[in-house]
Amino acid sequence: MRQTRDTQNSLIAASWRRLASSRSLIPLIVVVIAVPVLLSVFVEVNGASSRMSVIGVILLVSMAVLAVVLLIGLATRLAGVDHDAPNIAGHLAVGAEQQRLLARWLTRARWARTVGGFSGVLAWILGTRAHGDLLLLGTGGIAIGAMFAELHQVRARKGPRTATLTVRSVDQYLMQSDRRRMVVVGVLGLAAMIAGVFMRHSHAAVGWGLAALLVLTVSRLVQGRVARRPRAALSAELVKADDLARELAIGRGLARPSTYCALVLVAHASGAMRPTLGTAAGFLQGAGWFYALYLWWLNRRLGLDFLLTDDDVRPVLA
Repeated sequence: MRQTRDTQNSLIAASWRRLASSRSLIPLIVVVIAVPVLLSVFVEVNGASSRMSVIGVILLVSMAVLAVVLLIGLATRLAGVDHDAPNIAGHLAVGAEQQRLLARWLTRARWARTVGGFSGVLAWILGTRAHGDLLLLGTGGIAIGAMFAELHQVRARKGPRTATLTVRSVDQYLMQSDRRRMVVVGVLGLAAMIAGVFMRHSHAAVGWGLAALLVLTVSRLVQGRVARRPRAALSAELVKADDLARELAIGRGLARPSTYCALVLVAHASGAMRPTLGTAAGFLQGAGWFYALYLWWLNRRLGLDFLLTDDDVRPVLA
């Protein structure tokens, strides 16, 4: 009897552990917190005006429903549900195993970026009371999330293992345009540091430039880890899919987020030079912000959603 009770208790504890570690809890938590807040706002607004028109009530209810739908969509993404990943993988490869490998990587990478960006927005709302730089915190969160996604390591199965001895480097996977952007932004960060040292009342530029270089350096280190990550002895088809996943991770996953995050930091460095450079510094700061926003927009959700609407694109691994 006691053994049966202990077994039941262990099963209940294991169930709670699985439930607590499940990503499916995230949508439930978000909805449970958001719905009472929305209802309280609705009741407060409705009570503030006893003569509210029918149109006003309909608008408030519509806004509440829209907000709930958007929150559910966001919560679903935070939970790691990505129905588009298999479809995108189907446009990248033709083999079932290739598509499965790419879909698994896409789901993990896009989820980590979403969590990172959402954390940056929360930091902007709760940490700075919506007075900080949303673009900096958002892009910084995306860059950090992307890096953590690529630090993920699948545990090897028990038993004997085989691996290829092929030497791989970042240069094999990084596109020339992404490499050029990283170099240019790094040079701008270094220039901001040097200018901040010699300009009076502009020493804050040194810190911003150093932060930009740090972001690019850490991204480069993670890129090297992705390129040199051990690979089991796979079939030729899976080797191609693995190489494509590494290329996407090094370029779209790491190079681009770190570039536009570092560019925002360089823009702050330019703003710190305003006491010395005046209007020119403000122009450089605005240009840096707008270009970083443009790069983020092009690379949002890894910039692969265009494959979902373009049926004429031939699979990369065809």
